[in-house]
Amino acid sequence: MKKQLLLFIVVCLTTMIAMAQNVGIGITNPIKAKLHVSGTGSVTQALFGDDGSAGISLDNDEPLIGFNNYANSGRKFMWTGNGFASILYFEKSLGRLRYNISTTKGTADNPVSFTSLLAIDSNGNMGIGTITPSEAKLQVHEPAGNTQFIAAAGSNLPGFSAFVPISSPSVGFNVRYQSGYKFMGTGYGGMWQFSPTTGRLQYFYTSTTGAADAAASMVFALSIDSSGRMGIGTTAPTAPLHVTGNVVFGSGSINPATGYKVSIDGRVICEELRVQLNTAWPDYVFARNYKLRPLNELESFIKQNNHLPNIPSAKEVEKSGFDVGDMHKRLLEKVEELTLYIIQLKKEIEELKASK
Repeated sequence: MKKQLLLFIVVCLTTMIAMAQNVGIGITNPIKAKLHVSGTGSVTQALFGDDGSAGISLDNDEPLIGFNNYANSGRKFMWTGNGFASILYFEKSLGRLRYNISTTKGTADNPVSFTSLLAIDSNGNMGIGTITPSEAKLQVHEPAGNTQFIAAAGSNLPGFSAFVPISSPSVGFNVRYQSGYKFMGTGYGGMWQFSPTTGRLQYFYTSTTGAADAAASMVFALSIDSSGRMGIGTTAPTAPLHVTGNVVFGSGSINPATGYKVSIDGRVICEELRVQLNTAWPDYVFARNYKLRPLNELESFIKQNNHLPNIPSAKEVEKSGFDVGDMHKRLLEKVEELTLYIIQLKKEIEELKASK
């Protein structure tokens, strides 16, 4: 009984001593860690997982953690199990942490091909789609032109996005880009887009609502060119504000008047107004072949119609208003006719005086 008790105590003491010591694999003096594995060459030093299944590997050539892969001699990465594989490693010469993933699924003990997803450099800059994020704290590259950034409350919900289709940086509102414009969530969509080639900033919108992931048809609305000129309905403004279409000033409850470019609900005041007509100015009244209405006919017309010939009546003006340019032309026509009447009357008066 005493021998058994002594043996038990010896075993316990031996176990406790072993547990208190560091363990070294490939190293005789493991003083830096409880488990210190040392190896040479670009091969995996430690592999955790069942044989033929996904596992975690450790490599110290470039400090590396492998997921579902390991490095054999010559640093050739091989799958440990079926599926995708990835590595997280630190480039000590550059101070850069990188994360790569396999381009396809694979099977155990076959070579792995990786593509870089993201990197963090020694300045704390993060790159997604690039391993050299030297221009910003977060730098995103998407060579195919698809959406680089989305902010939304959840999947298939409205939000805003950033993308660069056809080399034109764009910000979408409930619109994203993936081989074409698509709705992020249900509703309308809009987009600001800048062209570095033309220096033009443009706004587009969808004229109809759409469902999440449905194709979005973008309609041009306005642009601002490199000279600061704004065009509404035109991509080539020629004035500080260039509008192609109708304009309404006043309450939003009124509709543009049919056939007119500008509608104003209220009064207008200005120091100068220039009207440029495309029709003939009334100098034709002084032409030799102009037929001046005899005064007796003019008198009959006035008695019958209560207004001058070629001048709209009070009822017409009250109902439809009048064109300023056209009315000035008509009034000048009457003034010039009146001048001819005065000249004619003067001649008649002089003839009467001469006959006495």
